[in-house]
Amino acid sequence: MLENFPLNARSPELETQKKVLAMAAALEIAKASAAATTHKTHRDKVADDLKYAAQHIEDLADTILNYINK
Repeated sequence: MLENFPLNARSPELETQKKVLAMAAALEIAKASAAATTHKTHRDKVADDLKYAAQHIEDLADTILNYINK
């Protein structure tokens, strides 16, 4: 996802691209989590994962963006 991305460049457009990239990464993590198998029924797990993701997706994206900006 980050290969060939100019992480050190600065411009308003790049900052927006970084935010979009961070949110896309957070959504991929949420999707992978919902798809993972556990002891719960799949429907219950997906519902729980989606509810958790909705509540915490911004925090996850911010964490990814902070790492990108290091």
